[in-house]
Amino acid sequence: MKPEFYVEFDGRQINLEQIEDAVKSTWKSEGKKMKDLKSMKIYYKPQEHKAYYVFNGESKGGEDFLEV
Repeated sequence: MKPEFYVEFDGRQINLEQIEDAVKSTWKSEGKKMKDLKSMKIYYKPQEHKAYYVFNGESKGGEDFLEV
């Protein structure tokens, strides 16, 4: 069993799996393969509704989650 993990802040709720999937999609959209992804760190800032990510030790950017 894999638990569902949510963050609630300022009247909004987001499932952390949604964030992970969006960040992985960013990796793939850059034309890269999942087998080449050795490490992925995600930092979610609920006050900004944004997730920042680091792929393979290199800071890459952020994904907005305003629609949640």
